Amino acid sequence: MKKLLLILFALLICACGTATTIPAWKDKAYMHLDDYKTSFLAGKEESTEPHFIKARREIAASNDLGLLTVAYLTKYALHTASLENFDSSDFAKLYKLEPNPSDMAYCHLLKGNFTAVDMKVLPDRYAGLLKSALARDLTMAAREIAAIDDPLSRLIACGVWVRYLPSDETILQIGISTASANGWRRPLWAYLNKLQEHYLETGDQNKAAATKARLDLLKRD
Repeated sequence: MKKLLLILFALLICACGTATTIPAWKDKAYMHLDDYKTSFLAGKEESTEPHFIKARREIAASNDLGLLTVAYLTKYALHTASLENFDSSDFAKLYKLEPNPSDMAYCHLLKGNFTAVDMKVLPDRYAGLLKSALARDLTMAAREIAAIDDPLSRLIACGVWVRYLPSDETILQIGISTASANGWRRPLWAYLNKLQEHYLETGDQNKAAATKARLDLLKRD
């Protein structure tokens, strides 16, 4: 079961393929979650939540709470990547019924509870981020985040840092370049807004104005 969860988790977060034959309901659940991920990152509000509801129904029909937990963690990770808050109450209910230390470690990371994260069961790609967060080392964080190969995982790492720890232009630009390279409008706008705030806070009015002008232009229909 643990191996299966890890495989599905990689599919959802990293969009990797697999040759493993899976039941039809799992295939449908994955497709709905993939559509949810695509719609969410593209900023297509009207279709985002319906895709998640369909995925949840497919998984719930199987009574597989472990996979349902993965679905909710995927949802929380996407909100984090876009610098948005999320309500983890559904995860808490699922964890109470079927606890998995690796799920809790990942949820703690997404919520910024860094001292509570068990690094032994955290996905390896976030180990450098956690070490940087515990040390509050901005330079290390920029290096570790930039080194994450998978773009969505990199953006999630950016989101964790920007939401809970002091950030600088370097990390914000990593988020912007990652989102723009993949056409992810929702997080791109969020990071550009944050960059504008950063310039205003540091007194660089010219860069703040230029960033706002860029954002306004991109938001045109």
